[in-house]
Amino acid sequence: GGGGGSPFGAFLESFGAVPVGGFNMHKLLAGGEVVLLYPGGAREAFKRKDEKYKLLWPERAEFVRMAARFGATIIPFAAVGAEDGVNQVLDGRDLAALPIIGESIRKRASAVPQARRGVSASTSPDLEESFIQPLITLNAPQRFYFVFRAPITTTPDMAGDRAACDALYARVKGEVQGGLDYLLAARERDPYADLGRRLVY
Repeated sequence: GGGGGSPFGAFLESFGAVPVGGFNMHKLLAGGEVVLLYPGGAREAFKRKDEKYKLLWPERAEFVRMAARFGATIIPFAAVGAEDGVNQVLDGRDLAALPIIGESIRKRASAVPQARRGVSASTSPDLEESFIQPLITLNAPQRFYFVFRAPITTTPDMAGDRAACDALYARVKGEVQGGLDYLLAARERDPYADLGRRLVY
């Protein structure tokens, strides 16, 4: 979503981004717009060092329920490459635990409005949103791999069926995980995955 008035937020909004939240998603779907959603949000964007390509989605299936309300089609999507382009020197936990400056980092992070509130808030401490950007160094440019999985249809009658929404949510997440697994395996077979070979070619 958009960035709440920050320069980076304005940059994202120039590409059509909006602040993340149920209201904006409802408004976009009601208007027949296409919505690109990253269910893992900030928690998944600012991963820890041992979480490469790990899905960190919230427990509740709220976006599936919203999609079903409008009979929207969900297209699972996966990408590989970005997380290999950087090396995490210190992740959010490391930075928050630093002597002297750790407390200041934690205070600044806690002042950022949480995107997930109410029913969307995580009940798992491990999935709580973290707005502490890791300290990184750049690796050699990586080749990016993308895959779109088979479309998944929804119907308005599913919106009121919690069991159906939970099952659909698990299916969507499974499709994304399947896409990641497929791409990681495909990269291992790609003779031009390495930058040096691509440059020579």
